[in-house]
Amino acid sequence: MPLTGHELELFIRRWYQLWNEQDKDGWLRHWRETAPGEPSLEDPVGTPVKRGWEFAGELWDRTGPNHPAVTITQLITGGSEAVVVAHNEGRYRGEPLVIPSVDVWRLNPDGSSAVRSFWVIPEHIPYGKWTASTGSAPSAD
Repeated sequence: MPLTGHELELFIRRWYQLWNEQDKDGWLRHWRETAPGEPSLEDPVGTPVKRGWEFAGELWDRTGPNHPAVTITQLITGGSEAVVVAHNEGRYRGEPLVIPSVDVWRLNPDGSSAVRSFWVIPEHIPYGKWTASTGSAPSAD
């Protein structure tokens, strides 16, 4: 049964809360309980799509310990989709790191989910090299 707009908003807010709490197991569990099918992540848009729960876990690991905290500045739902405008802030090697982002969410009737993240990877972040070369070709959707 599809989520209502309010349920989708609650799911997404909790997803980011668990991210910010550095709770990988809780984050994956929460995601899988709501959308048990295959997740796909294009992070950021234009890089290969990461598909499956193994890649979701690896994406978490590749962001590094104490990854930037996400502050949602706007969340808009429509049907089974949502747009999240966010501010990501943290530190990398002692230097401040601030990244604006827009995440486009879709929860599909088959239980799968898709997240497309729009942001610019700072060149000095190792995650950029991994995400640029890992996964399959970006979707044509």
